[in-house]
This record gives sequence, C-alpha cells and structure tokens, in this order.
Amino acid sequence: MRYSALVSALFAAGALASPMAKRDAVTNVNVVVVTDTVTAPTETVTAHGEFFNAQQPHQTEASTSSAAPSSTQAASSSSSEAPSATVDAVSGSSPSDYASTVLYHHNVHRANHTVSDLQYNDTLADIASQIASSCVYAHNTQTGGGGYGQNIAAGVDASGIDKIISDMFYNGEINYFDGLYGQANPDMTNFEKWGHFSQIVWKDTTSVGCATHQCSSLANTGSNVPPYFTVCNYYPPGNYGGEYADNVQKPKGDQTVSV
Repeated sequence: MRYSALVSALFAAGALASPMAKRDAVTNVNVVVVTDTVTAPTETVTAHGEFFNAQQPHQTEASTSSAAPSSTQAASSSSSEAPSATVDAVSGSSPSDYASTVLYHHNVHRANHTVSDLQYNDTLADIASQIASSCVYAHNTQTGGGGYGQNIAAGVDASGIDKIISDMFYNGEINYFDGLYGQANPDMTNFEKWGHFSQIVWKDTTSVGCATHQCSSLANTGSNVPPYFTVCNYYPPGNYGGEYADNVQKPKGDQTVSV
C-alpha cells in the first residue's frame, strides 16, 4: 500500500508526552497514529479534529500529547521505574514476525540518527496488548503501572505495522523537525506533526513493545476506519522538554527506508 493510500485509511489521534518540567498542548487530526506520555498533572488544551478531540504536547511537568500524525507519550517523570520486563534481543536484519518487524522498522531509522538499537520488551508488549484489546482508541499510560511512552494508531491490521512505523511515524514526520535539531526546547507548535518521529529516534529510549488488535468495533474513531488498534509502548519514554537537543540527533543521510 502506498503512503497516500495508507494515510487515507488511517485515523490520527493525540500524542501525550510528559516531561520533568515542560509544557502542554493538544491537537487532533485524521491520520492514524498517536503517541502518548504521562507525567505530573497536565494542562490540557483541546482541539477538535475531524473525528474527535486529542491532547497535545506539553512541556512543563506534565504530559505532552498530539494528534495528526499523532505523537508519543512519555512516562510521568524521567526518573520513573521501568516496568519489570523481559527484554528480547530480536535481530532486526531480516524481520520474520511481528516483533522483529517492529524492531527493524525502529532500528533502521535510529541508525540514521546515530543512536543505539532498541530491544523488544515483552512486558511493554503485553501491556500494549491489554490496551489494544480494550478497543477504545485513546492513550492509556496507566495500565501496568505506567512509566512508559506510547504511540497509537488505528485502521491498519498487524501486517501493516511496518507501514505505521516507517511510512507514517518516521517518513511522514521527519521533515517537520527540520530546523529544530540542537534545541533543548524546540517550538512545539507543530508537535503533533513530528512527535512520533522524535519518540522513535529518542536516544535515551532503550526498548519497545507493540500490539495490534482486531476489534469488532473501535470506539473513538469514525465508522469508515477499519477496527484495528495498534499500541506501541516505549521505555524510557521520550519527548521530555529540555532534553530534545541531547536525544534527537540530526540524520546522517542514509537511504530512506519505506514500505
């Protein structure tokens, strides 16, 4: 499926990221993909998207959320405990199943930003499965004790996890971050357009776990959106205000990988 076709099939929600003393914002869009983070109390600004409301970026001791391609959610504070987890080192060179596909399509882009590979975290994946199986399309970073970042997407089945990560989250957003590299606190006006990308390449994040669930119906999406709910959780979470310069590195210029 080409990117344009994928975009039309997707429905975007909001991204939530919580920093240690950062700021808040909220945005919506109708492209499927979202990121979430949770932190201290957050100020929320709601914006109406074509289908629903979503929270947006926040940089102040709260969370950041956004939609359209939506972005990521981070844990309460950068010092939160990691969810007890089993981390599997899955080879990303030739993906053969869901987990290895998730890793490959994260790590090939992280390599372009000169940051280390992620490992697959079974605990984060189990939590993602619980959230996806709720069939309520919304960020949820409380299940399993919280402390993780999150990206969510709707409308694409499990076989399309590569398209969600590479075509939507990364290729669809990287250009929106141009001019912001090297800034500890970049302008968050367009956070909803690059927040998923920044979580994918966030240097301090070390593990990821995802799940895609087919629902009989998916709440909070339009009737024209296929009832597939994908959740990716990240630890440690990214998108912390004051930490972008250290964690979002300029790309080396490697050949673009798309699906």
